[in-house]
Amino acid sequence: MILGYVDVEDRIYDLNFATLRLRVRIEALGPKEGSRVTFSQVAGAGSASYRILEEADAIAEVLMDHDGKRVPLLRPVEGVKLRAMPSAVHYFFEDQEGREMISIPRDEILRTQKEGDGITVYVSAANVALPKEKIAYAVQLRPAARVHRLLLNVVPSPSG
Repeated sequence: MILGYVDVEDRIYDLNFATLRLRVRIEALGPKEGSRVTFSQVAGAGSASYRILEEADAIAEVLMDHDGKRVPLLRPVEGVKLRAMPSAVHYFFEDQEGREMISIPRDEILRTQKEGDGITVYVSAANVALPKEKIAYAVQLRPAARVHRLLLNVVPSPSG
């Protein structure tokens, strides 16, 4: 899972504002083809592109899940309303025209669950500081009506 910020030059930063040495670009292909996202290295060769299947405007919140107790990492945001240090917000979202970013590979999704007016995606991903350790995350997306199509066929929801 990538969780962090993207600056005006498409460079990705993690939550600690450290560069991940990656760029991300979203390109419109055409009216019938839609769009694609490309991840590439800042220095050197190598990239991976993926067709965007669905898009939706939504509210996202990211929390670490410690045995059922959730600790907020990225509070609910729309656009650039991120609650962080004023200097960081100013740098990334005003000077650098940045935006928030959450990218979750399908194989890191454990399950999805409807909660309140949204859908929570439970994720197990490597810890940036300790890459050999996995951390459980809960990514809440709202409203459910807007994000439901994005999550179809991602992973089966538990029945019951």
